[in-house]
Amino acid sequence: MFRKPTYKELKKNLITLKNAELDHQRIEEILRDEISRWRILIEQSRDGIVVLDQDGKVYEANKRFADMLGYTVDELNQLYVWDWDTQFSKEQLLKMLQTVDFSGAHFETQQRRKDGTIIDVELSNNGAVYSGQKLILCLCRDITDRKRDEKERIKLIKELQEALAEIRTLKGILPICSYCKKIRDDKGYWEQIEVYIRDHSEAEFTHGLCPECAKKLYPDYFNKNK
Repeated sequence: MFRKPTYKELKKNLITLKNAELDHQRIEEILRDEISRWRILIEQSRDGIVVLDQDGKVYEANKRFADMLGYTVDELNQLYVWDWDTQFSKEQLLKMLQTVDFSGAHFETQQRRKDGTIIDVELSNNGAVYSGQKLILCLCRDITDRKRDEKERIKLIKELQEALAEIRTLKGILPICSYCKKIRDDKGYWEQIEVYIRDHSEAEFTHGLCPECAKKLYPDYFNKNK
């Protein structure tokens, strides 16, 4: 048989309901604050941020990421990850979306901008469940300039190494004959100075006569033309 609650019981239940309502309001307030803080962090981030669903479609993206790829945020919201990633196939990307978890992954990839140009991107992602569905948070940093500088530095180092490998230097004191100007090599043989330098460097010689030697060798010619 139904028993009518007492006034004391009604009052207690009312207080409980009010407390529950206050707790609910506090929770909603905390959630609103967290959502606002999250959006501020996303929009003010210096890196591109894109959230994907498990099918690879854009769930949310910040303006920085849209600018990186040359799209508007509205245009980006209609795209899938394979519309811009050039490093992996659609099948590979779908598999990556399925396997990524909260521990995430960090790697480099290449992405295609709206105008067709390719940029190098450093990417960090994490998987999480939100409102009953899996979402993947991707932090994207444009490293095109850094990669270009690295390539130029590697190229320069290679060129310098090749140049050093080709350069053969003369070192130490060279024993030279004070009369005939021949040079004694490491084995004790005497060689013409031009032969020694040619064999120990990249230098090549052409022969001619200086004016003083020409006068000594051909005095008749020079006396005739005075």
